[in-house]
Amino acid sequence: MASIMTNTSAMTALQTLRRVTDDLATTQDRISTGLKVNNAKDNAAYWSIATTMRADVAGFKAVKESLELGTGTTNTASVASKNIVENLQTLKARVIAGQTNGVDKSLIQNDIDQLVKLVKGAAADASFNGDNLLRVSYSNDGTAKDKNVDILASLSRNAGTVDPSYISFQRQDMQVSSIVGKATIEQQVDSTKALKAQVGIALGAGGETFIDGQNLGLDKLALSYTAEDGTETKISVDLSAITYDTNKADTQTAILTAVNTAFDAQIGTAGRLVAAFDANDNLTLTVADDDTNGSFTAKLKGLWVSSKESDAFGGLAELTQIDVVNNAEQSLVAINSLLDKAIGKAAVIGSIENRVSVQNDFVSKLTDSMNKGIGALVDADMNEESSRLQALQVQQQLATQALSIANQGPQNILSLFR
Repeated sequence: MASIMTNTSAMTALQTLRRVTDDLATTQDRISTGLKVNNAKDNAAYWSIATTMRADVAGFKAVKESLELGTGTTNTASVASKNIVENLQTLKARVIAGQTNGVDKSLIQNDIDQLVKLVKGAAADASFNGDNLLRVSYSNDGTAKDKNVDILASLSRNAGTVDPSYISFQRQDMQVSSIVGKATIEQQVDSTKALKAQVGIALGAGGETFIDGQNLGLDKLALSYTAEDGTETKISVDLSAITYDTNKADTQTAILTAVNTAFDAQIGTAGRLVAAFDANDNLTLTVADDDTNGSFTAKLKGLWVSSKESDAFGGLAELTQIDVVNNAEQSLVAINSLLDKAIGKAAVIGSIENRVSVQNDFVSKLTDSMNKGIGALVDADMNEESSRLQALQVQQQLATQALSIANQGPQNILSLFR
């Protein structure tokens, strides 16, 4: 039936043209964006998954930045700790050389002092972006406030929540700071002098290094005492509980009480060995004339003040006491212990450096994998879209021509009435 009211052919051709035009617009959008799912209306499920995963990828980029920063920090600490160990190995060789009589020990000691300065500088300079893994800071109460370190390492999505995970470790204090200096010990017996040894302990006024009630960080005072009759006594005084007591004078009194009490108890006779502080904050050790013959022939050796890592003492604080002139034997014992300690700390830094590097590599690969998964969900296949574009362009031309033909229908009806 021919009708001038309803042009069925034109309606069909128009619908076809609209569909082809819509498909062509969709294909052109995919080609221009590179995405087959560009918004929720394209595919709500895939769009939701891809959007969530893109947020996770952005989070992992932040994780990678954290790991890159951690890599720089651990690398710097690792290089410095290796340098410290190498310098301590050289320092040990110098201390061993200083055990020999007949050598100029003062020249060897000058070399040792320079090596100690190198160690001190390496530990102080191991800073990356202001963060030094070889230094621990302490609060006014003496507690470590930044010993624990957390490096953001990963993100885990579970039941709609994202939980961070960290590479956690502790700083390895390799500072050489100390309030204790080198001990001066009488090497050849001078019977006219009662003073046989001294060591500086710089407590400072209240509030300078310590606050009232803060533990000093001292550990033990050790030495060997040989009485005038040849009897040798190994003395060890526990100073670990000594705290700063109001002011320097009261604190020195607390130290002297502990030291002199231990001397009397371990030697067995009161007053044989007496400790006191002089005006220069030196802890002096004076022997008595045991046989009352007017001479002081008792001997002291190996005077050493050990310490704990604290506000006043770095991890390698006892390096400040190394002295082959006055205290060669004990210096050898100390350098062996300090070298082992430094090697242990360097090993910890090295293992953390490796862990951060491995985790950084893993996060990079994980991010690539997630991006690949997102692409599989939402990326357009450009080969397919190119073929589709050409086909739809042809279909559009044909649909346009078909609509033009259908629109000629009413004109054909008019010819019937001529």
